[in-house]
Amino acid sequence: MAKRSLQVGTGAALTLSALGVSVAWPFVAKLYVHQYDPKAFWDGAETWSRAVADVRAARERIDVLVSGASGQGWRSEDGRAFQRRLDAFLEELASIEIRASVVAAVLYTAAVATYAMILYGLLAALTMAALAAWVLIATVTPVSAAGARVLAFQVLMKMLSGFTAVESRFDTLFHTETGVLGALVLGDVLFEAADGDRSGVVDFVQATVSQGPMLIWGTANRVERDLTAYGIDGRFPSGGFQGRRFGSRAGTPMPPGFLQVAGVKGANDSAGGQQTITGPHVPEQNPDGSYDYPWE
Repeated sequence: MAKRSLQVGTGAALTLSALGVSVAWPFVAKLYVHQYDPKAFWDGAETWSRAVADVRAARERIDVLVSGASGQGWRSEDGRAFQRRLDAFLEELASIEIRASVVAAVLYTAAVATYAMILYGLLAALTMAALAAWVLIATVTPVSAAGARVLAFQVLMKMLSGFTAVESRFDTLFHTETGVLGALVLGDVLFEAADGDRSGVVDFVQATVSQGPMLIWGTANRVERDLTAYGIDGRFPSGGFQGRRFGSRAGTPMPPGFLQVAGVKGANDSAGGQQTITGPHVPEQNPDGSYDYPWE
């Protein structure tokens, strides 16, 4: 659906640009960026949901087993000590269940949000196609053509403003979810460290190192995607961190040829389902979930 939106939107933008309504072209870069796979988020959420169910079932079975114990020995000092240890263990299981539920909820939300963004992009692409057909039909007479172009320009400007606002909320949602997941991990590690258990810190460092090749590749893949989108848009980025990086050039047109090269690359990315340069070089995951560095 996202791929079809990009195809329809690109065709409509090219038609409108040829008819003198160039404001449609920025939508192409936006549709290119919003090529998502909600199923990946949904599958991850399902996995975490099953983990929640497993932990809850284990906690309930342990609770039933212990509550059914009886006898003089159980009421001894050793029995009370064991009960205290078991209560702490059940509390830890409950904590794991809560944290896993939060992760599952975050991933479900991400899946729904990305799917909604794809639908929104499809709606924008279909609207652009309808406008392109209307302006094309209106070119029969010069007077109606001029009026159609003016109205199409006004509609597209409002659409672009709305699309940008939706993107801003979308980014805020994902940044918030990233913060929640980061707080869960960091909070757990710091809490254990403050309690004298440094194993969480060691595990966190080792896990980060073992995922290093994927983190590097993911960053490079994101940079390639963003640069391609900027090239398709035809202007240097003007907002956020990227805009500050380009200084006085922010918002100005890119040198001739950049748009054409980015357009060809974007078409190849869409056809192949991955970024042209970094896509084929995704690191291969080991059975234990880690990744090998090039020198290993």
